Amino acid sequence: MNILLVEDELSTARSIQRFIGEVRPDARVLAHLESVADAVAWLRENAAPDLMLMDIQLGDGRSFDVLQQVTVTCPVIFITAYDEYALQAFQQNGIEYLLKPLTRAKLERGFDKFDALRQHYAEPASPANTSPPVPDFAELLRTVQQLGGATAYKKSWLIPHKTKLIPVAAAEVAHFAIRNRLVFLTTLSGQEYALDVSLDELESQVNPGEFFRANRQVLFARTSVAELEPYYNGRMLVHLRPAAREDVVISKPRVTELKTWLGGQ
Repeated sequence: MNILLVEDELSTARSIQRFIGEVRPDARVLAHLESVADAVAWLRENAAPDLMLMDIQLGDGRSFDVLQQVTVTCPVIFITAYDEYALQAFQQNGIEYLLKPLTRAKLERGFDKFDALRQHYAEPASPANTSPPVPDFAELLRTVQQLGGATAYKKSWLIPHKTKLIPVAAAEVAHFAIRNRLVFLTTLSGQEYALDVSLDELESQVNPGEFFRANRQVLFARTSVAELEPYYNGRMLVHLRPAAREDVVISKPRVTELKTWLGGQ
């Protein structure tokens, strides 16, 4: 089985490749791509893989943009921290929708579905078997609704600080940011704490309705946004309160998503 992996977070990509080696040792990852542009270019220049594993939110857009620019005939397993794109995913070659944090069991479930689909196509046509299986959208919607109502987002962190443990509620967080390979939590009151956890993990723990992943370095809370400022090349500069040490810049393809998120739509 030949697999194309599209994932812009290096640590997540490494975990996925490790899980692939464990659950499907005969599989071969043809390429690991990190952007919409790279995925489009690769698919235009190479034969289609048997299966694609794709994150949805990439640095220069969404993986759906890839499927709109290139005709893709192979099935796709989507791996994401967001549950709101499930219906769209199943309308665009999706056979499984796996929520982060990814586990070996989740990925194996996706591969099992791929195996069942491939077996179906290999079977000779019969009156009872004349068309490929399609997603049950009613069941999918129920799943999405259950996810929306049952997701247990992290409510607080207990942070070691000097000789004490400091509780910080999610509602007190202004933003998380990576500096010098460490993740720092900054509160709305301006307190700053180092965390022993990756930004990817934090993104999977917080409510996506209240926190927005700006880029690879910053994850910020809705309550910390002071104002937006147009930036060059169609990008957007986000001013946070308290201010982040780094410029928080949103790429052009994601500006509309940011505005929609801030508008609560």
